[in-house]
Amino acid sequence: MIFLKDTKYEDLNKTLAAVGKAVFVNFYYDFKDFSIPSDELAKKIYSRNPGSKSDSQNFRIPRARHIFELGQEKEALRIIIKSKRVDPKAIEKAKDILDKETISEGFQKESVEERRFIEHFNKEIQYDITLREAPLIAERTQYIYPRKQYESKNALRRAQYLCEVDNSHFVFKRRNSPNNYTEPHHLIPLSAYRDFPGIDLDREQNIVSLCSNCHNLLHYGSAYKDVLHDLYQQRKELLEEIGITISFEQLLSYY
Repeated sequence: MIFLKDTKYEDLNKTLAAVGKAVFVNFYYDFKDFSIPSDELAKKIYSRNPGSKSDSQNFRIPRARHIFELGQEKEALRIIIKSKRVDPKAIEKAKDILDKETISEGFQKESVEERRFIEHFNKEIQYDITLREAPLIAERTQYIYPRKQYESKNALRRAQYLCEVDNSHFVFKRRNSPNNYTEPHHLIPLSAYRDFPGIDLDREQNIVSLCSNCHNLLHYGSAYKDVLHDLYQQRKELLEEIGITISFEQLLSYY
């Protein structure tokens, strides 16, 4: 017996055509969330697209989710943005989603870089509030933002090597050092540098001292918003002094 190869997922353009480019954009986060049952998602799609051929949406949901399984969602958004026959509102929404996804991806990469960067900090210095131009950014397949060790060292020293979320949080002593172990965290991620042209984000005012638990909570925890808001309130005026004006809503969008 000869089995024919199933080719329905091989071409991304054809897959998008089967899903519907506008539908892919409008239900992007629903397709992305695999915890949403297919039947529940089918009802949601059908209720907003009563002209659909089937209320089961069996021809759309598996194909759309296969795009995410292959990690092709950003490529799919780029195809939609370049499409000439897609509703302009869907194209604008695709651009917005792609921007957010790119920032999110950058934030995840930055957390890895941040881990590599964390090491011995001990120099004390007064806040430098002079305006400073951003350094040259080397861009290849991803951004490479030059980090200055002394800025992080100063930030931790200024916080007296305590957690700035709550200075009573447990911290341990560094190995071969009299100082506590805390970790530097850029409140505004360096990956957001495109939103602050001409401004250096690698400054003391943008670096907070955190215990290991709070640092990981900001990156991976479910209760990060309250912690982030407290840190934002602490640093808002200091950031404004070096030319960085940001709302909490904008800051939250980076996390």
